[in-house]
Amino acid sequence: MIPQMRYLLASMFTVTFAMGMTSLAVPVYAKQLGADYIQIGLLGVTYMVFSILLSIPSGRWADAHGRKPLLALGLFSISCVFMMYALRESVGWLLFIRLLQGAAEAPIWVNAQSAVADLSTHTIRGRAMGAYGTSWGVGFAIGPLVGGFLYGPIGPAGIFIVSGIISLAATFLVLLTSLPQPRHRVKRIKLTGWGRTCFLGLVYCGILGVLFTLFPAHGRDLGMSAGMIGGFLTLFGAIRAALFIPMGKLSDRLGVRPIVLGGLAGAGVALSFMALVGGYLLLGVVISLLAASVAAIYPAALSMASEMGGSQNRGYAIGVFNAASMVGWGILPGMGGVLADGSGPTAPYVMCAIVAFAALPLMLRLLPKS
Repeated sequence: MIPQMRYLLASMFTVTFAMGMTSLAVPVYAKQLGADYIQIGLLGVTYMVFSILLSIPSGRWADAHGRKPLLALGLFSISCVFMMYALRESVGWLLFIRLLQGAAEAPIWVNAQSAVADLSTHTIRGRAMGAYGTSWGVGFAIGPLVGGFLYGPIGPAGIFIVSGIISLAATFLVLLTSLPQPRHRVKRIKLTGWGRTCFLGLVYCGILGVLFTLFPAHGRDLGMSAGMIGGFLTLFGAIRAALFIPMGKLSDRLGVRPIVLGGLAGAGVALSFMALVGGYLLLGVVISLLAASVAAIYPAALSMASEMGGSQNRGYAIGVFNAASMVGWGILPGMGGVLADGSGPTAPYVMCAIVAFAALPLMLRLLPKS
């Protein structure tokens, strides 16, 4: 692995460790402040607004001027946003800061993904995206566990401040990294296979949005401590991170079709059982199956996204993919929150299972056979 890639992946691990801490703290804190499931679901909706609006411009600008400036700006901005969570104690304030968080994260994801594609060749793109997924996946796996155990001793405000400081370290790592500069740019943009790729991203991120936004509140209703909720999210994140690279290699070898179809089927089964199981042990087994399933989808989907616009419009193409993915992150938790208040806290998992199973025949038809 080349040095630029090491620094880039190290920065992504660092910032997602901080994101993982806050991803547990924000919904648990909202529940503590008296938020209902609809308001907690709105945490996903508000996050998506600026993330959608800024993903495509961020990628397009980086195609012309380079990935590093916006990537560093996004990392510095997210550090400030995390600290702002600690300023006021109200659900409305949390929702407002989630708007800003979406704006800060948009250039991070688009430009980190594009930089990984820039630093890898087509023949190993799936493996490279798997390594990238592992870097942020490990951060997201450890962060909720640490955040859960620190929630009692230092409180949510302490977690937000620590997360902001950690994100500053990620900013410095990127500033030390040399990323490729754009060598050319074309005016005409043609994205190949954008419909199937963006729909897959929408489904994938929608499922994750429901898990990370609504499960912490559901866990509180089941009597779990913040540490126990963080443990389940860490189990999910650890298995997902461990499988990203193997799944990326399989995607390079077998093609995206069988990997994606298997991942959707597994996710549908796991989400169906999440609505049924009651014991913690069975819940851990089901969450492990869900983690393995989404780990199969991610490297293949991101590899497809990096090829949509070719090397000349890679940032733009990944921006389009991320914008579509954020629609899923916002819409499914929002709908899930409404269903949870009306039909019970397990209803969002049933909804996601239906979405995963409904996506199967569509992807069977649209994905290339080789």
